[in-house]
Amino acid sequence: MKKNTLYFLLCMLPLFFLNLNSTHNWGDDFAQYIHQAQYFANDSAYQHWHFEANPLDHEYAPPSYPNGFPFLMSPIMAIWGYSVKPILILITTLLLAWLWVIFKFLQRHTNSTIALCITMLCAYHHYIVDFKQYILSDIPCALFCSIYLYQRTKEETSKQSIVLASVALGMAFVIRSQAIVFLGAEGLFFLSQWLKQKRTFEFVPALKNMGCVIIACLLFYFLSNFVGPRNTHSALAFYKQLYTQTQHSWSYIVLNNIEYLGTLLPSFFSGWAFDPHLQIAYTIIGTALLGVSLLGFYRSWRATVLDWGFICMLLLVLVTPVHQGLRYLFPMWLPMLYYQLRGFQQLKKSFSFSFLNKKTAIITCVLFIVMQYDTIEGATHNNDMGWSPYAKNDQQALQFIKTTVPDSSLILFSKPRALSLYTGKRTCLLAEKSTLIENYTYFKTNNNTYYVLVRKELTSNYYTNYINQYRGHKDSIQINNFFTLYHLY
Repeated sequence: MKKNTLYFLLCMLPLFFLNLNSTHNWGDDFAQYIHQAQYFANDSAYQHWHFEANPLDHEYAPPSYPNGFPFLMSPIMAIWGYSVKPILILITTLLLAWLWVIFKFLQRHTNSTIALCITMLCAYHHYIVDFKQYILSDIPCALFCSIYLYQRTKEETSKQSIVLASVALGMAFVIRSQAIVFLGAEGLFFLSQWLKQKRTFEFVPALKNMGCVIIACLLFYFLSNFVGPRNTHSALAFYKQLYTQTQHSWSYIVLNNIEYLGTLLPSFFSGWAFDPHLQIAYTIIGTALLGVSLLGFYRSWRATVLDWGFICMLLLVLVTPVHQGLRYLFPMWLPMLYYQLRGFQQLKKSFSFSFLNKKTAIITCVLFIVMQYDTIEGATHNNDMGWSPYAKNDQQALQFIKTTVPDSSLILFSKPRALSLYTGKRTCLLAEKSTLIENYTYFKTNNNTYYVLVRKELTSNYYTNYINQYRGHKDSIQINNFFTLYHLY
């Protein structure tokens, strides 16, 4: 046990030295998490947040995020304030905890060496190495989803495992709302077990187990909302609009998402390279490994909570009108690695040849890490981002806005929450799915005068078109080579 733990830590220790930066890029979601964490940390900066949602926009982001991740960050915020590196150390620590759960889960089904090698396919995946430099909730959510699956899939169900699974899923739910799919998995598991074992099915204990998980999620949800900020709007209306006020028919959305999944799923096992020829080879390898995982899924199907969770997560992706990349599927990483293990074990049975022994596992693991070379090599440098609010031109522009634009004035910008975080000004964004005249009418009705900020290489052409077609007076100030501020009145 101690030896396995030591090997695991030695293999995962390099993650603490990859992409541990002191700056963050212009991505906008992180600013919302920081703002909510400031509330729990009693940070006075919380009061200087003035982002305003655009009611014409139905896809940008909900007015607030679940409070779980901000709550996890709040002790760090209370000690260091808003400092990027300490938060990234927390995220890396949660990443290691997630990998440890995957490792322990795989140990149930194979020896420790193979389990560790398969876990490293996730640990040093190019997407994970790159993603850990962002302040987002996906890694913490994946950790608690994996704890839930680890506890919920034990051969012998005990009260302790049910309680731990319920608490873990409750935490996952208040960190990222997509974890709600596992409640659907619980319902399907209950129904499938009843249909499969009608005569011997223990109805009451099974109902208690499912009820415990559901009650825990509801309890965590209400508790999270009770202790969180009071002046934020509910995100339920946003999600209702997202799924009901779509621009395309549901048949179009589902068919488009089937194609999207076809390109996304192979990336679980592929590498990334600057060289296009290498990238083709990596994609072929990733697709082949995905095929092994799908074989494992098919051959190991037992209608468990894990199996139904995998199905429910795929269904969620199929019906979601927006694409969020591989991070949306992080809770599926444990099932995918498990199915891959089962797939190789099935190949051994079919061909009487072990595709997965200690030697081949180590060789495969090393080759996979080599496939991630471009990403890992880049992550070893000091990657303090030039395309970020911390760059020289950006700092100059933010300081100019803080000292020049009146606090009562509204600024339209493509990253409004980040702009409000760094300047304390009123900010909003244009609804790019709506027409220019709809946006113009809304903002002119509610503001006699306002500003539009354009940043080179960041702001979309929609903002430029809005400014060019503005029906009124306007002045412009070129702050530097990257930023131009337009005053519309």
